[in-house]
Amino acid sequence: MRHTLISRKYKIGIELDMVQNILTNGGSALDGKNDGVEMDNVEKTREINTTYRNYSEVDCFTFAGSPVLSVLDFWRYCYGNLAGQSPVIAEFLVAKALGIDKAENVTLWTAYDMSYRGMRIEVKSTEYVHAWNKTRVSNARSFSIAPSNNEYWGSKSERKLSRQNDLYVFCLNTNQAVQRPRPLNLEDWDFYVIETSRINAYTETNGNPNQKQIALGIVKRLAKNAVKWDKLRQHVDEIIDMMQ
Repeated sequence: MRHTLISRKYKIGIELDMVQNILTNGGSALDGKNDGVEMDNVEKTREINTTYRNYSEVDCFTFAGSPVLSVLDFWRYCYGNLAGQSPVIAEFLVAKALGIDKAENVTLWTAYDMSYRGMRIEVKSTEYVHAWNKTRVSNARSFSIAPSNNEYWGSKSERKLSRQNDLYVFCLNTNQAVQRPRPLNLEDWDFYVIETSRINAYTETNGNPNQKQIALGIVKRLAKNAVKWDKLRQHVDEIIDMMQ
């Protein structure tokens, strides 16, 4: 078992070195923005995706012309228990850190979760404690990086699978107290920001460009460091500045 673990670590090290070589010397995985999407198109799409009414807690469901239930009642019913809501919470935290007020992915059919400074961002989350498991910490932690159809950006005749974002923000809830969930504690969250080109380089070097999952350990190696919520915007800005 020890020999197997060492071999795996050695293999991962070689793969990451190959990724760095691609990123340094150029290659098919470093093609800038996926599918040639220009920033102005991203901004136009953001305007379209956020052209909707944001209901507030004082808005009401009515019957016979009279208010009977409030939107706040609806929110409390659907989201009163935050356990198991990590994907939504993670997206919310990233959006708020970046100063984004209106969600773009309200239909769940958009090609990415949000845009910022003309960059398309996909938010993924994982955690040690799950609502469906009250007895132990989860052993397997990974994130989805599955490519999706590019019909959002290209013509149908050129349709292909690819990752439709420019940046990933991988969010890890580090709380491991199974009996003490604390969804409101922002200090529990670690954020790893990685350019999609680096993810593409890793999966291509690994011989599986359509890879659907990526392990937390690989995310940590590619990102090199995690940031807390209060430093997330600064970190994203620094990475975008290097990309442009």
